[in-house]
Amino acid sequence: MRVPTVRFGDIDIPDEHIIHFPAGIFGFPQLRRCCLLPQGPAAGVRWLQSLDDPTLVFLTVEPHLLLPEYELEIADADALALALTHPRHAAVLTLVTISEDGTAATTNLLAPIIINTQTRRARQVILENDRYTTKHLVAYHTEDELNASLDPQNR
Repeated sequence: MRVPTVRFGDIDIPDEHIIHFPAGIFGFPQLRRCCLLPQGPAAGVRWLQSLDDPTLVFLTVEPHLLLPEYELEIADADALALALTHPRHAAVLTLVTISEDGTAATTNLLAPIIINTQTRRARQVILENDRYTTKHLVAYHTEDELNASLDPQNR
């Protein structure tokens, strides 16, 4: 499938790499089909690119890279909606937010995105855990360093 995007230009996505969000994600119910694209050499950091809206793209991170002790228990209803039968079939990502002045980044550890790696079905879930926040500090950078790291040519 060839998809136009604002950030990456036209990209080719094999059908088997399409991730389906039957319920969208919080605040973006139109996000139904997307793919993951690498963000530079950093392992575990990826772009979640909408395949339906070329302007919709989110930076994500694998939370255990930031917090090795990160644990989650998803509700039975969420596991059922994902057709998730075993934890090893779950990929976990969190959405990253860049501060308005571009010098800090946080991630939402309280509402991770779970992807069933077998079916490519995904869902954003809310954890019932008071150890995590929606604004876990990832890093501080100068605005120039942050802009350089987000440049698609540095992918």
